Amino acid sequence: MRLGNTATLPRGVTSVSSATTSDRLVFIKKVYSLLAMSMVTAAIGAYLGSGPLLLLVAPNMMLFFILQIALIFFASFAARKPGLNMVALFSFTTISGLTLGPLLYRVGPTIAAEAFALTAITFATLTLYVIFSKKDFSFMSGFLMTGLIVVVIGGIINIFMQNTMMHMVMSGASVLLFSGFILYDTSNILRYYGTDEHVSATLALYLDVLNLFIALLSILGIMRDE
Repeated sequence: MRLGNTATLPRGVTSVSSATTSDRLVFIKKVYSLLAMSMVTAAIGAYLGSGPLLLLVAPNMMLFFILQIALIFFASFAARKPGLNMVALFSFTTISGLTLGPLLYRVGPTIAAEAFALTAITFATLTLYVIFSKKDFSFMSGFLMTGLIVVVIGGIINIFMQNTMMHMVMSGASVLLFSGFILYDTSNILRYYGTDEHVSATLALYLDVLNLFIALLSILGIMRDE
């Protein structure tokens, strides 16, 4: 998530909005190619986490969650370090896929496929809307950060309450929240990111897609169990 403007860019780095059309297209192609590759590495991790490595991942979810947080910080540190930034990105996406494994195993392949399809449709629709409307969604930053805090606190509370209705409400709120983040991040990437920040842009979009997918998985899983 980027709250800033082009003033935060290093000297000599052009923002995407100020770049030539050809440079802008190259940047966009890099971002969405890396996003597709990130999905592949996450899918490999999810396959391993829901099958061969399930007994390793499931009892150690907290450890894998902490590892994901550490890798996000590592990716931020390595954002402008060629080579290292790729290692950080794909390490994170693989580990996040592994962590998803037990959840995918629990809900089953049908619900996983439905959640993936809904996520893909939502992401594509919102992305195209940002591109063709050319609207600046940076005004959403305050709402999104407030919503994120509410969802995180609600999720922590429900760990102890284990209330199905609250889980459904928080998952629904997460769908709206991360749909908003897709609008916000896509808009910011096309305006305020530097043309050398394709890895950071990919990570931002991947996090939006990942959290939207998890929220939809939760909703579909609850609906199946009722």
